Amino acid sequence: MKKRWLIAAAAVLFSGVMLFAGCSLADLSVKPSDGRFPSDVAAERGEEGSSASWLASLETPSTELRRLYEEAKEDGGFDGTFFEFLKEVGVEEDNGAYAQSALRSVVYVRALFSKKGGSDFYSLGSGVIYDLDTAAGDALIVTNYHVVYSEKSTGSEKIEHVSDEINVFLYGAEISTHAISATYVGGTMEYDIAVLKVEGSDMLKASKGTIAKQVTACNSDSVTAGERVYAVGNADGEGVSVTAGVVSVEAEDATFLGADDKTYITLSEIRFDAPVNHGNSGGGLFNASGELLGIVNGGREAEDVVGFGYAIPSNIALSIAQNIIDTCRENSTLRGAARASLGITIEVVDTRSAYDEETGKIYVEEKLNLREVTSGGVADKMGMLAGDTLISVKHSFTRNGEKMEHEVILTRDFKLLALLFEVRRGDTLEFTVSRAGESQRLSYTFSSEKDFVLFA
Repeated sequence: MKKRWLIAAAAVLFSGVMLFAGCSLADLSVKPSDGRFPSDVAAERGEEGSSASWLASLETPSTELRRLYEEAKEDGGFDGTFFEFLKEVGVEEDNGAYAQSALRSVVYVRALFSKKGGSDFYSLGSGVIYDLDTAAGDALIVTNYHVVYSEKSTGSEKIEHVSDEINVFLYGAEISTHAISATYVGGTMEYDIAVLKVEGSDMLKASKGTIAKQVTACNSDSVTAGERVYAVGNADGEGVSVTAGVVSVEAEDATFLGADDKTYITLSEIRFDAPVNHGNSGGGLFNASGELLGIVNGGREAEDVVGFGYAIPSNIALSIAQNIIDTCRENSTLRGAARASLGITIEVVDTRSAYDEETGKIYVEEKLNLREVTSGGVADKMGMLAGDTLISVKHSFTRNGEKMEHEVILTRDFKLLALLFEVRRGDTLEFTVSRAGESQRLSYTFSSEKDFVLFA
């Protein structure tokens, strides 16, 4: 896992360029680990194949070609590697149609503020259509918190420093006469995500799903360094546009100066080299199949540095966005995201990579050690101890009367964060931890409001 000295957020304020940040050094002392990675535990349980092939089996294919390859193998019609499959089908990719699809899922966002001293100014950014009902003209839009919040405002808004007048614009209709009024649902500065709501828009009704389109997200945990990506957003406030590049780093910690100009926030980010500019904030990073890979939220601005764009992975960003929506529906006075609280500090104590010949991909696996367990917290109640190594977590829950569960193998630290925002009251998490070479199963049901922390 890498840490970088960063970063400028990529919104445009007519009053000037904003936001630089730095990164502090971490305390390197850790509790001793028992030495087992998740793949080691899988091997002990009898999983077949190498650690690389096991890691490959966990991911969701991230492009249409990878999905076709997996289907060909499953049907028994092909038994070669992914590279051999590409040669056999003779693919010459033309992703223009996918980029066009992405354009339909991104909007120009304009937020009006009153500056201390009397003059008005705009914050210009982007947003992604998360949910769309064209018949009703309704939509939910995900953007960055810093697009709709300004510390430079008078602070006299209904929600202090959050714009009271927000408009969004569809691609190709980016003039004031086509403005679509949006309202603020909620957001969190700590994770730089906000949700906007549009109701009864004639523009959305008239689009009938052609110009406006609900985004389709991919599994961002399966992102691959070197894969083709598109950044779609309102670059420099000039309207929605597309830039292309590749994923540079699958996951690294990046530190930003928050929207309040005083709080530093560290986020797990995808780094890519497609050009991003002020105004791209809140827009989408899309894969070669036109699926959302992340929410663009910044880029590095320093002398002699180019090609450093950053996006919050879609698994994390959309988990937070849905949490904001659900939290507001349950209690309209709450405007943030309620994250399940464990009361632990995690340290990556070791990391290793493995190359899988079949997929042609290098997989990175981290060992996540519990550095600290807070006394009286959820982790303490379920029996976790400092020095435990996290292996996996099973999420059991009921939605719309249906009992469901899914398991997350904790091969990277960011996988746990997305899951914690998916937890609701009544849900159960069952962790598998490795302790002194033995696996332990520890569970807890989140039944109280005290089991959650609100980020607003």
